[in-house]
Amino acid sequence: MSVVPQGRPSAAGLAPRGIVASGDQVRWMGSHYGVSALSGTTVHLEPAPGGAAPAVSVPIQFLAAAEDFAVLDRSGRPVSAQPLPNWSMLEGVSAECAHEARMWRRHVIEVDTGLLPEVPEGSRPREGYDPELFTLVERYERKAAELRAVLGWKVSWKTVQRKRLAFLREDIWGLIDKRRTRRTTVNGRTDARVVDLLLALQERQAKEEAATDARTLFKNLRRAARARLGPGVKVPAEPTLYALLKRLGIDALQLRDPTRRRKDRLNRPAPPFAVTTATAPGELVQIDSTALDVKVLGDDGRPTQVELTAAIDVFTRSIIAAVLRPKTAGRRKSRQQTRALLSTGTSKGRATKAVDASLLLALCMVPAPMRPGFDAAASAARSDLPYEELLEVDARMEHAAARPVIMPETIVIDHGTVFTGQTFFDACSYLGISVRPARKRTPTDKAIVERTFESIKSLFSQHVNSYTGRDFSRRGKEIDPDRLWTLQELDDLLQEWIAVGWQARPHEELRSPYEPNLPPLTPNQMYAAGVQAAGYLPIPLGFADYLQLLPIAWVGVRDDGIRFKNRTYDNFKGELEKVRNTPSGLKGKKRDRWELRYNPYTPEQVWLRDHRSGEWITAVFKHQHLIGAPWTQHLWDSATAEYVARGGRHTQDEAIAQVLADLLERAGQGPDDPGVVSVPDGYAPVPGLDGGWAPSGDGVFDPFADAEALDLDALGPLTVLELDEPSLYAPAGEEIAPGPAHGPDAPGGADTEVSSLLADLGDLDDSLDSAARHLLELPAETDPPQEDTR
Repeated sequence: MSVVPQGRPSAAGLAPRGIVASGDQVRWMGSHYGVSALSGTTVHLEPAPGGAAPAVSVPIQFLAAAEDFAVLDRSGRPVSAQPLPNWSMLEGVSAECAHEARMWRRHVIEVDTGLLPEVPEGSRPREGYDPELFTLVERYERKAAELRAVLGWKVSWKTVQRKRLAFLREDIWGLIDKRRTRRTTVNGRTDARVVDLLLALQERQAKEEAATDARTLFKNLRRAARARLGPGVKVPAEPTLYALLKRLGIDALQLRDPTRRRKDRLNRPAPPFAVTTATAPGELVQIDSTALDVKVLGDDGRPTQVELTAAIDVFTRSIIAAVLRPKTAGRRKSRQQTRALLSTGTSKGRATKAVDASLLLALCMVPAPMRPGFDAAASAARSDLPYEELLEVDARMEHAAARPVIMPETIVIDHGTVFTGQTFFDACSYLGISVRPARKRTPTDKAIVERTFESIKSLFSQHVNSYTGRDFSRRGKEIDPDRLWTLQELDDLLQEWIAVGWQARPHEELRSPYEPNLPPLTPNQMYAAGVQAAGYLPIPLGFADYLQLLPIAWVGVRDDGIRFKNRTYDNFKGELEKVRNTPSGLKGKKRDRWELRYNPYTPEQVWLRDHRSGEWITAVFKHQHLIGAPWTQHLWDSATAEYVARGGRHTQDEAIAQVLADLLERAGQGPDDPGVVSVPDGYAPVPGLDGGWAPSGDGVFDPFADAEALDLDALGPLTVLELDEPSLYAPAGEEIAPGPAHGPDAPGGADTEVSSLLADLGDLDDSLDSAARHLLELPAETDPPQEDTR
């Protein structure tokens, strides 16, 4: 603590700031002392005349820390210390403005105390500034006259008074000319209410109304301002409004953009933009679905599109799970068919369901097995994964593919119906995963999974022979429509590509922060580095865990069994007897019904839970023996629609099962009209190298396609047919006479001609292959059937 030395003038905290000096009178520990000497940081104190305290030497920090320490003036009163000026307030202002504030500080201190700052010890006030001889108004007038005469400032004594009072309230900041610190606002001189109204109209136009121009927006602004703000509020002219739009970051030409583009621009996140980061595997996982732009042969025998749902780990950029589902285009149905399918919840198209999102979580936590046909390079043992270390703690890694096993901690989802359903949230709660929904229409919240989908389409989808492109402008040449992969075959290809093509491919975002010049890492290498710090904990998922991830329904058990989705299920071992026609005791929305778990992709069986014992009871579809093959809920809906179109009822499950069996048999024969499948240029079969290749068109071979045009004028009359080898057409030694005598109109002409050809087959060249000779030796079916006269 520093104080004002004795003898220096002080006035309300404006005195010059100093230190304890020799000869000062101080108060400490209830006694008065005089400072006899200073040596370094030690102060030597002598008792005041008449005092009983002994002489002491005290460090300056002890003096300053004492509560009653003070430096006394000649009258014995404590001298108030001046606070240090807050020079940081001058940062951010112009140098000229800061220099002027420092000059005003010197002048107002002289007006207040009579002395300029940092004057020598014992100085006397200048003429006209002594506080004991002149009043404040006289000193104000003296200072104003001095500033006008010496510096040429146009100030009055009231200006000096205002500056002094502002200095006492705000220190150095009160001396700054605030007009020089004002920043130009975005709206300028336009009323802020008009600006708010303009932004509201522009936002409403981007969300609701059709595209328009700036003039229409300004016209609506004037009408709204007159109606809401009153006629007294002035709306600027159009040139000013155009400049205002520019300062607000709104391009007047973009007001005519399509609605989708304007909505996307309105929902952009506020800058600064940053890359989503994570510090460990599984800390942040992003999940989303997209169309794969590939056609496959659906389970109903028709070509269909495919939808991909994937989970991407942000730390390693690994595709830790991927699920493919077919998507069948909706077809127009009659009112009777629509009413019949309402009870099954059938939508106009089939794609990813809530159960797929739940099963995707389970796939993230178990090793991906090597499938038949996988290349050896897809094995985890031959990858950059820490195979030996993982195998010690998890025996399932022995036959695993080169894909990391990651337990998600936080999952980012969008607002799709697949992820916002209760099934997905129940699965995440069961597995201990927190869910963070992204903002609506803000794909940048899950930008990594969105960009990964684009990479999958460019690195995998476009190499599939049935690639269609995301729109017609990206479709290529037509190929044979019968060459379609099944969904299972395409899924095998995708899973192998993830292990070989994606996990082993260097990623530009996976670089070392300590050595940025090193080459980028692959997702598997990044996982190997992260698992060393985060560790690996195997999570065994059993059959009960699998059932907990399935959708739930609440049903009753009747005499004939469980009625669910217009089908009847029963347990032929008698395990349902203890719950048949028995209320569950669960109240509320459950209404005494029992918990049922089902999988829409294997609806031939369901599982009912007895909450009293905790056991699961398996119930099988009663008419499964009529179908005999695996089927899905989508095929059941298709069979139901077909049966209803014939005049049946959607509740007759036995008849529908027979229709479903016929549908599966037709599906096994392939599509009747597969349509057109396209691939990009460069991926169609090479002409001449594929034995089954045929020219594009209707497929009919034209032998005269390359022949020159025939000149009819150059041809003469055709009179005699010249034969070079008569032996090919008649027996040896017999000449063929010209004319119609040997034609079919001659008596016995047809029999003679056939017999001649058959008799002469032995004279043909033996170069004919056995198949052609066999065909030629077949008798002609030209003879009419002989009537039996017996």
